[in-house]
Amino acid sequence: MTTGVGRGVALALSSGGARGFVHIGVLKALDRHRIPIVGIAGSSMGALIGALYCSGYTGEELEQLAGSIRRSHYMDISVSQMGLVAGKKLHSLVLKLTHGKNLEDLKIPLKVVAVDIERGEEVIISHGRIADAVRASASIPGMFSPVHRGNRLLVDGGVLNRVPADLAREFDANGVVAVDVGIDLASRMTSMFDVLFQAFDIMARELRRYQTISADVLIQPRLDLTRDQDRIQRFIQAGEAATEAAMAQIHRLVDDGISSKGSMGV
Repeated sequence: MTTGVGRGVALALSSGGARGFVHIGVLKALDRHRIPIVGIAGSSMGALIGALYCSGYTGEELEQLAGSIRRSHYMDISVSQMGLVAGKKLHSLVLKLTHGKNLEDLKIPLKVVAVDIERGEEVIISHGRIADAVRASASIPGMFSPVHRGNRLLVDGGVLNRVPADLAREFDANGVVAVDVGIDLASRMTSMFDVLFQAFDIMARELRRYQTISADVLIQPRLDLTRDQDRIQRFIQAGEAATEAAMAQIHRLVDDGISSKGSMGV
């Protein structure tokens, strides 16, 4: 359910590669219960899913879209010294899906997290083209070429802020619902992409130990990490199930205006 003002929750959607399809299941459940969303903060895959939702897609529509996207639609091997994937296909895909909109055009406000790789600083993007912001936030170091934005060189937001609950707290909301899709360490490497993803996930796991997620409701789905063609659907279903389990807490945030500082894990 979309809303620009009024009572509701702010969402923090984590990074996490393919596990980020969990966010679609979360949004489906929130739509079903007509939970007002007054803002979304997203990192990497969370930024992509958040951008599409804020652009007007429903959770159901995002599920249909996820089933139609193939790796060839967003992966373009590069000869650049900065990354194995150029990222032009990903940018074009997001540009098409968001109809070239700017962040300022969105009915639901969106904050996108990226990282200045040269300065080691978090960069929050809340204006300009949605596709530019998402492309920067999803630039996994070593895999996607970084994005130049002004005088900054930007990479994946998950490098510094996997679950941007602190940014979601800045929205005028009754409370923050954060979604952490977890860390997936594969037991066997079969390609250079596996190695890069594994290295990034190891780094994320270490970061997770030292960062507290300041949310009123923290959704952490239990995932079946079997690598087969049905796993995206299973991720979506896991997101739905975990959100349904947390729904009583979410309703209390909306109905009673509860805004506690602690987090309640599910």
